[in-house]
Amino acid sequence: MASIKSLSLYKLAKYTNLEIVMEAQVQSSGANQAKLMEKFKKNKSSIKSQAFAMKAVYGIMLLFLIVIPLFTILQLTDYFNDLFVSTGPVLLTGSILFSTFFGIQLIYLLLLGMFSIGAMMTGEAFRFFETLPISKKQRRKLGFFTVLRNLDVGLVIMMVGLPIMIIIVTQNIILSIISIIVSLGATILSFSVLVLFASKISQVFKVQEAGSKKSTIIRIITMLSYLLMAFSLSFFLQWAVNAAVELYILVSSFENIDFLNYLISLIPFPFAPSYLITMLIDPARFTMLQWLFTIIGNLLFGGLTYLVYKKAISSMRLVTSSAAMDSKQIFKKRTSKMDTKTEIIVRNPIIAYIRKDLSTATRDFQTLMFMIMPLILPFVYVISLLVSTDGGLIIGGLDVLWMILIFFQPIISMMITTGFLNVEDSGTSILASLPLHPRDQAKAKLSLLLIIQSLSFFLPLIIYIGSSNFIQYLLTFLAWYPIDLIFLLNVFYFKIRLFGRMKYKFVVEEIRIEKKILKWILVGILEFTICIGFIFIGFTLQLNFGVPLMSLMLLLIGVPILGLYIFSLHKIFPKKLGKRKFISIRENLRKKPIFGTLIILLLYIGFLFLPDFINILFIPLFSILSDVGILFINFIVVFGCMMLLWFLIVPRSLHLPNGDQKFKEYLNHIKLTRVKPLLKNLVIGIGCSVLFFISTYLMANFLGTYIFDLNVIFGEPSLYPLELGWFLFVLMLIPGIWEEVAFRGVLFQLNMRKYSLKTTLILTSLLFGAAHFLNLMRGQSLITTILQVIFATFLGFLFGYMYLKTNSLLPSIITHYLIDSVGPLFMNANFPDFISSSLFLIFGVGLIPTVFGLLFVKLIVPNRKMKN
Repeated sequence: MASIKSLSLYKLAKYTNLEIVMEAQVQSSGANQAKLMEKFKKNKSSIKSQAFAMKAVYGIMLLFLIVIPLFTILQLTDYFNDLFVSTGPVLLTGSILFSTFFGIQLIYLLLLGMFSIGAMMTGEAFRFFETLPISKKQRRKLGFFTVLRNLDVGLVIMMVGLPIMIIIVTQNIILSIISIIVSLGATILSFSVLVLFASKISQVFKVQEAGSKKSTIIRIITMLSYLLMAFSLSFFLQWAVNAAVELYILVSSFENIDFLNYLISLIPFPFAPSYLITMLIDPARFTMLQWLFTIIGNLLFGGLTYLVYKKAISSMRLVTSSAAMDSKQIFKKRTSKMDTKTEIIVRNPIIAYIRKDLSTATRDFQTLMFMIMPLILPFVYVISLLVSTDGGLIIGGLDVLWMILIFFQPIISMMITTGFLNVEDSGTSILASLPLHPRDQAKAKLSLLLIIQSLSFFLPLIIYIGSSNFIQYLLTFLAWYPIDLIFLLNVFYFKIRLFGRMKYKFVVEEIRIEKKILKWILVGILEFTICIGFIFIGFTLQLNFGVPLMSLMLLLIGVPILGLYIFSLHKIFPKKLGKRKFISIRENLRKKPIFGTLIILLLYIGFLFLPDFINILFIPLFSILSDVGILFINFIVVFGCMMLLWFLIVPRSLHLPNGDQKFKEYLNHIKLTRVKPLLKNLVIGIGCSVLFFISTYLMANFLGTYIFDLNVIFGEPSLYPLELGWFLFVLMLIPGIWEEVAFRGVLFQLNMRKYSLKTTLILTSLLFGAAHFLNLMRGQSLITTILQVIFATFLGFLFGYMYLKTNSLLPSIITHYLIDSVGPLFMNANFPDFISSSLFLIFGVGLIPTVFGLLFVKLIVPNRKMKN
């Protein structure tokens, strides 16, 4: 009967879990409760989706721990197969490694579980339990099962992960069955410890009890302990994976190792179950006395699990009973009742804001982790790389070090900006009544963010204090420091511009929350585009001029850009608020086309390199696909990214080049759908292509030796860039279509809002040519790239003139596509020297086709001008 009641309570916990997840979010939302409730009403399944997503994430993270017992079993099996190996050291080694697995599993559950159930365990969310028609005892069990429901996916993985891995590796049925029992006990014990830990620590973090100095000190100590535990865990995990051989050699030197095994096997957790699993790998190798001690230890383990479970159930009394909570509060008030002296301290507004945020961080786990994780992540990865390579990779190569750190900095900038700017939403109803200045709030936020970002950047340098190259590393860090601050200020600036714009001022709170995900995607793309750009500049300078000159040049580049961001923040947070109306960032981009052009080009660069990261997902397929298959996957990814940028982000998110337009209006505005008169446009597009072919063919024969080879455009494709064969007709759709949409369509129309037709034509031609400098990042030589920029600028002028005269993108798309796809057939030549090849590219490919193309377009369309 009791089991049936427990089962029914477990089913009921499914609904109470969702209720408590929602209640916890409402309580932690501060002034955004109304927005949150409105979101819940619009999407009733959002709570269920969030709960499931968190379960899945925690389950995946716990699943990675299986690598420890996997390596352990494989190594122990090798030892047991060797009859000359002594069982004592093997047993101690295996038990230590399995104990490490169970211990790290417990710590991971504590780290991950506190995120999920920390807000619940304050007890406020359990108040409604008292309205249910169940007894107090059942109420405590229901509370326990509710918390269990919140982490059930991760707990199931903890229970079945080890047994499944054992049955796959060993095919030992008895060992698998025992491992199921052991995993079940370890999971129950770990979860019960989590409940006890959460119920205690959540009381420390309760806002209602935050006034005393004692509670503040306890919260700070808890925060530091949490930081230390999370920081050391990654090193311990990496050591455990690779420690079997070293540990066996170490314990083999111990005296009285059998007595040590007897003693340790009596420790209930985590050693007793670890000894049992290790001994079951080869049961016949161990004495009856060792089995006796191990069985006693596991009985103690079972008893300990039961006692801790009952204690966890009992701890739910305080959480699920308002009477118990109220009595505890009354007792505390009685014991703390004394004469108090109130002192009012006047503080600088910025200092007051900083103290407020730090005080909030010591009470709130989410804000706390926004402080901790930026300090941990870079340090941990640098240490991990050192450990995995015995220090050789990092110490011997500065490039790897700052590559890792610089790639982390955009992530950290977004993490801490999101976390600390959202803190301002708490207590808004109180702050709204105070004479607050947004500039002071922004300064306080930036002060904290700059400290955290700087510590995150410089902390890994501590590892190299004793290195002979420390000064070189320090100079490199100092040179990159302004760039690191650029990452932070870029995120901060656009967070304020996109989310905090009001009619006459900007605020740090989120006011404009529409299209939130899309806005953050754009900020992320811009952030990593800047990151990739600086990395490219740094690598280029280092390879050509060395580290000292690279450091100096980066300072000369980074400091002015940093100053520009500071000036921009000063403009949106003036010292005195006036009645100057602030327009949206999108309207600014339209009114100042040069900035709009810059933003579009940065996004364009980012989307050009985005496919490289997406293709990582297809690496397993690349090993089984042919070259053509790989080329098609790459084409689809690149084409899709360009479509996303020019058909969605630019018109719908940035509202460029002409405001918020419908999709058909946008296509018509950039002249993509204007194809009439079709025959004349086809003649112009194909005719200019033919002129290009004639020019390149004649100049190739004049300056060098032309080689006619149809395999250049009809041969079998390969992954080598110069041997694409017939795939050129597929691949060149990308530049043929999207470069014309970008430079002749969007950028031409955007700059025409301010500049004349001639100025716009020259500007877009220069931008089109300069964009080919990006080929340096693909490994192309500098001289070849400069020549390509020159002839591309000439051709860009021709494409722009065609666009201007025909009032359509179609002719320039046709010409561009045919030049890129068929053109290599007529450019296939050998030249006797560098001067000849340079003259061919500048005149034969660039200037001559452009001049004759302009005359041809002028002849076909003599007096037609572009209509605005």
